[in-house]
Amino acid sequence: MRIFIVGAGEVGLHIASSLVGEGHDLVVIERSETKVAELQSSLDVLAILGDGCDAETLKSRGVQNADLFFAVSNDDAANLLAALTAKKLGAARCVVRVGSPYHGSNPLLRAEPDIVPLYPEKLVAQEILGLTRVPGVSKARYFHDRKLVLLKARPSSRADIYDRPLKDIDGPEGWILTGISRSGSIVIPRGDTVLRPGEPVYAVGRPDSIPAFLESIGVSSRPTRKVVIAGAGQVGAWLAQMLIDERIEVTVVQRGSRRAFQLAAQVPDALVLRGDATDPKMLREAGVGEADYFVAATQDDETNILSSLLSRELGANSVITLYHRPEFLSVLKAVRIDLPLSPRLMIAGTILRMVHRREIQSLDLVEGGDAEVVEFEVRERAKVLKRHLRDLKFPRESIIGAVVRGDEVLIPEGNFKFQKGDGCLVFTRTESLPELESMFRGKG
Repeated sequence: MRIFIVGAGEVGLHIASSLVGEGHDLVVIERSETKVAELQSSLDVLAILGDGCDAETLKSRGVQNADLFFAVSNDDAANLLAALTAKKLGAARCVVRVGSPYHGSNPLLRAEPDIVPLYPEKLVAQEILGLTRVPGVSKARYFHDRKLVLLKARPSSRADIYDRPLKDIDGPEGWILTGISRSGSIVIPRGDTVLRPGEPVYAVGRPDSIPAFLESIGVSSRPTRKVVIAGAGQVGAWLAQMLIDERIEVTVVQRGSRRAFQLAAQVPDALVLRGDATDPKMLREAGVGEADYFVAATQDDETNILSSLLSRELGANSVITLYHRPEFLSVLKAVRIDLPLSPRLMIAGTILRMVHRREIQSLDLVEGGDAEVVEFEVRERAKVLKRHLRDLKFPRESIIGAVVRGDEVLIPEGNFKFQKGDGCLVFTRTESLPELESMFRGKG
């Protein structure tokens, strides 16, 4: 594929680094000379110093032959203009990063079916909302029209699941362990795998039996009633409204008075306090000690980390911390923040899904991108058809979580055979994805 990326910030750089090893023809356009130099020295891409809104620049680099055009700078208006220009010049499909909802409703954008708006901040807010719906987990992602759910949770040290192989453990019906976070990496479990206390696990099952699964690993939960959010930016605004819609009490702490007043008008049922989220007195006034969740959602990583640590000390039941610079993940792990979220990883799966073939219905990155949860549709002439599962030679670093056939959710065993139209959820280390794609590749 010929792929253009306008903007080499956090999002653009992550897209480029994710795609560079897949053999695509990548062109990155960036206004900053420093960022262009960094790209040229670190990635095998064509990095151009220029304006992605400039028609002459786009034409000279062959945008008319582009299969995908990503406009992902931090400037909504520039992204919209770049995408509209590229589409007019012949780009097949454009993706526009949009922060403000009113930009997404622009009639020029809505009139173009091949220009797709992408809301990173909304995706982050939806991810956090999912966590508040399943207290006690650090990830909750639904698949196949909510017929399946992937959970990440840390089992209790008192749970009866240690010191014996997984094949000897009877878990809840319809649930399968798909991954173990061990020593900074991901382990795909086998029958002889033995769990160690303190290791977070990934599991796939039916949403209606989530309580049974959490009980089996000793995780207790209580309904979410109160959430305190630090930061009234786009993530904070989206999240506040989503939580209010679910009848959850929301308090937002915002440093700038102008933005605080804007959010108070935008989400009138939320309590908006003007103050510094790194001030313990301010956090006490916001009621952090009684909060089921504290969400650090400012644009500043240092502020998010400090306010998270203070909130935990003040009694917040769970702490969710946004981080924008990848190097801060190790810091968050070192200070034992269990719910770190990266906006760039939130959108990476969505973007990679657009690049891959139609067999992939959705794709979600986990463990900092070391592993992926991929939703395949079994199409005509796919290699997985007509043979038993035991004979398919699945990649060793991959595991099938479940198969959806109509309204049925199936946990396949060795004598299982796929049928055309099946939905298959696979948990895999990233390096095994090309082999899986080849197996599920079909026609129609």
